[in-house]
Amino acid sequence: MSSTKVVSQFACKVVNYSSEYGRSGSRSYTASNLAGEPLLSGRYGDFTEAFVLRTYGPWWNTCPSATRPLNKNIPSNFISQDFVELEYAQPVIPIGIKIFENYYPGAVVRILACNSHSKNPNRPGEVRWETLWAGLPQQNKAEKAYRTFSPPLKRIDYSTNLIRLEFNSQGCDYYTELDAVELAGNVPSGIQKMKDRGEGFLTSLTTRLLKHMSLAERQISVEEDSEEYGKWGYFSWLPDEVMQNIFQYLDFVSLSKATQVCSLFLKHSYDPLRYTELNLQPFWTTVDDVALKGLRTRCTNLQHLSLSWTGGGGLITELQLCNFLKECGEKLLTIRLACCQYISKLTLETIAKGCPDLEELDLQCCYQLKMDDLILLNQLTKLKRLNLYRLNLNLKALESLGKGCTQLEHLNIGSCNILEKPNALNEFLPKLNLKNLVSLDLWRCKDVSSITVEVLAFHCPSLQELDLGWWYVFCI
Repeated sequence: MSSTKVVSQFACKVVNYSSEYGRSGSRSYTASNLAGEPLLSGRYGDFTEAFVLRTYGPWWNTCPSATRPLNKNIPSNFISQDFVELEYAQPVIPIGIKIFENYYPGAVVRILACNSHSKNPNRPGEVRWETLWAGLPQQNKAEKAYRTFSPPLKRIDYSTNLIRLEFNSQGCDYYTELDAVELAGNVPSGIQKMKDRGEGFLTSLTTRLLKHMSLAERQISVEEDSEEYGKWGYFSWLPDEVMQNIFQYLDFVSLSKATQVCSLFLKHSYDPLRYTELNLQPFWTTVDDVALKGLRTRCTNLQHLSLSWTGGGGLITELQLCNFLKECGEKLLTIRLACCQYISKLTLETIAKGCPDLEELDLQCCYQLKMDDLILLNQLTKLKRLNLYRLNLNLKALESLGKGCTQLEHLNIGSCNILEKPNALNEFLPKLNLKNLVSLDLWRCKDVSSITVEVLAFHCPSLQELDLGWWYVFCI
């Protein structure tokens, strides 16, 4: 493959992100500030022209509103908490990257490149991301000065114009701020055609294994002849309880690999009790419809599910998600779908009908949801935790929540645009059953006023945490 020249360029567009300190429609502290060249000329400090994440430090993992981590069967090296995706004008084969950090640097933990771009799009379901670099947070090592972070990149053999940065700012003493991101790469002669690297490139190892792991298609029988038992070696002498204890230490990918060893391992890998908790967020780059289909027969006892960040590029379709929820949703207590752009009203209908015991639902940054779709949530009468961060709301949806979700303990409507008329928030809050409310996030909500504070003081005897950051309107 011949290269004609090396190009350095800054992002032209911010495609997606998980959170931002600024308010939608503003230029202060927003993700859109990463489009273009650096503006701060090497100055260190807090500047509104930079991109700033919503959170920093360890407090968010210990405060009353903190969610329970779903750590079962996930790789220990997955530490990402936020992300931003950047588009560049010219597809290149990456050879270098410069991340200009103007305040409290060191939060970047992973850099990825997509194998599809605007000039050479892949078919839905064939989009894959390749990790160019991964490492630990460097807040303790990074000097408190303007920094250009340029780690060595893994070489890939396809062109891309879509780069993703992932962050972990838990160790930061204050907000991490980014000025710009410059990408350098080789421009191939003509539009780069993706090389045929076999099924392993287009389909992840996990997905390929899951193709053969559906109980509907395979009959598992460990009551085989003594010769087969002999092939298991010393494992055949161990009681099931000991085997189960051993297998609990395997992460999701290791469990998938174990199914290919022997029928004994297959049996223990398929045990539904092993799948009461399923966190697929660390595998967002590879989990697709095939994976979900293969998991359905093992998740009959599923109680906690996270699909946050998954489904980009058509890897997961809403229809397959709904089929999964119909078969596995009856016992679900937790569903996390943060930043899943493939869900719409159909998903909420499926959840409302098939998950009667649901206690936690995370829909933050699910921009395909319409305001009236959220009315369906009033059927979730046992809901205790609801995250609607950055969604558009209306009074009809809010009033419906107030009537149906009477057990809410944690509510996040931060950065939500509550449309229709002024003081909509003050009309909504008294109609909500607030006696059990422990935390309420009203970050950058419009129309927060002294009346809002009075309502909360009168109706929220259990309130422990209240976020009123950057009130848009406040009158004493």
